Amino acid sequence: MSMIVPSDNRILYFGRDREGFRFLSHFHASPIVMNGESWPTVEHYYQSQKSANPEYKAAIREAIHPGLAKRLAAPPSAPRRISQNSWFRKNGEQPRADWHDVKLDIMRRADHAKFTQNADLALLLLATNDAELIEDSPGEPFWGTGPDGAGLNWAGRVIMEVRDALRSKGLQK
Repeated sequence: MSMIVPSDNRILYFGRDREGFRFLSHFHASPIVMNGESWPTVEHYYQSQKSANPEYKAAIREAIHPGLAKRLAAPPSAPRRISQNSWFRKNGEQPRADWHDVKLDIMRRADHAKFTQNADLALLLLATNDAELIEDSPGEPFWGTGPDGAGLNWAGRVIMEVRDALRSKGLQK
């Protein structure tokens, strides 16, 4: 499949370039199997890791959309507009205490699974060549670029790591 990388060699897949590159999103329907369990999207799996409670994991897996999985996973301490649908709030529980220490590695494993278990997506990712992958999300300063554009872009950085790993294993576009 041919793909047109923007002339600035930057793929802003949350906003500007969403149409052609939505497959890079963690919300993209791309089933993965992790530890023998199936998940409809990377986002579902990622959010499921906030608690070992089997009822919580089931609620996340059954969420009909990754956005709902994200809302269910909101910490109960978040502002009410964010946490009003939180599974944790409704069940009087807290997300795992080490979440901020482990979330990046969890996302790395999930993205690796996405692109190694879905060959069509691996080919699309490799077709981005050496473009910088950027989650230009104004509301997300850790995973995206944040409101001022100076966010850490860990979502894009992790996918570029996966792309490099695919290349090093000899997969070609």
